[in-house]
Amino acid sequence: MIQRIQSLYLLGSFVLIAIMFFFPLAELVDASGVAYQFLYRGIPALQEGEPVVYNAMPVALLLSIIALISFTSIFLFKKRMLQIRLTVFNMICMIGAMGLVYYSISSQATELNAITSYSFINAFPLVALVLSYLAIREIGKDEALIRSMDRIR
Repeated sequence: MIQRIQSLYLLGSFVLIAIMFFFPLAELVDASGVAYQFLYRGIPALQEGEPVVYNAMPVALLLSIIALISFTSIFLFKKRMLQIRLTVFNMICMIGAMGLVYYSISSQATELNAITSYSFINAFPLVALVLSYLAIREIGKDEALIRSMDRIR
């Protein structure tokens, strides 16, 4: 299972998406000099008693779905066509997540009238997208090999 290269690609994709839950995606600095960190769940309040500045539950939900599908796809190695379909759906979700993250950050930057500095973590869905594509190629090669073995008999 893990010794297959496509499983390693899918595991790498899962790890990259999971890392996004632990680091800030961007830092917003408004005109008064107050710095906000945009996390996967939004912009938390600077102090305990204040309300949340911005709640980004769609971003958190989409990233959770992507991580769950990536992790689940690793264990579907016996059902290669289902594994390919789930990985394609996951790639579509990754493209959506990249757009949603940038939209959420830019909308909050304009609302707060803040300067945005993006983190390198925002590139992780793109790298995970490439790893998923490589996994699909390898799964397809396995499927072609299995089908060619059936023809020989």
